[in-house]
Amino acid sequence: MKTLFNKITFLCILAVSCVFAGCSNDHDEWENGAPALAHVYYYCFEKWGGIPGGNDVSYSVNQGETIAIPTQFYSNFTRSYSPIVYYYTSATPKEEALVYGTDYVVVDESGNTLTPDASGAYEMIWPNAKKGVRNIYIKTLNGKKGSFRVLTFSPEKKMDVTDVSTTSIVKTEEYEVRAISENYFVTVVIK
Repeated sequence: MKTLFNKITFLCILAVSCVFAGCSNDHDEWENGAPALAHVYYYCFEKWGGIPGGNDVSYSVNQGETIAIPTQFYSNFTRSYSPIVYYYTSATPKEEALVYGTDYVVVDESGNTLTPDASGAYEMIWPNAKKGVRNIYIKTLNGKKGSFRVLTFSPEKKMDVTDVSTTSIVKTEEYEVRAISENYFVTVVIK
């Protein structure tokens, strides 16, 4: 009986010792993450869908109403620069396309209509690269009912989940902002 008790005691002491000795945080290169990724950020929607796969979140809105779609900028630092990200709208595949300006518009938080650039992008600036949540506002008009997509990644580009370089939204000499393959578009349904 005494030897069984000694064996159990020894195993408990060994297990506790492994817990305290197994992890070390004395590697300088890991103090602030991987240095190569110090100026890489991620931009996506705040609400995540099912994983794996994702991109299955939808928002329903009545005609004539405005909906706020929260987006998130991932960062652990405050920087001297302010990254610019882009977001887009596009047709839902295999559905009759709703028309920007007739069926819906993108607006700012005050309700002023925004105009996309030549590539169809809307700009959002993240001051000093601070993490946070900001909304994309969609105002539906009294046009057709149906659906369309809001994207944090250009609908003209293709993303290959096996090649992280294809996830870049914007890349400058100072920073890179990437999309997340399982959370780069949501569907807006106009009822």
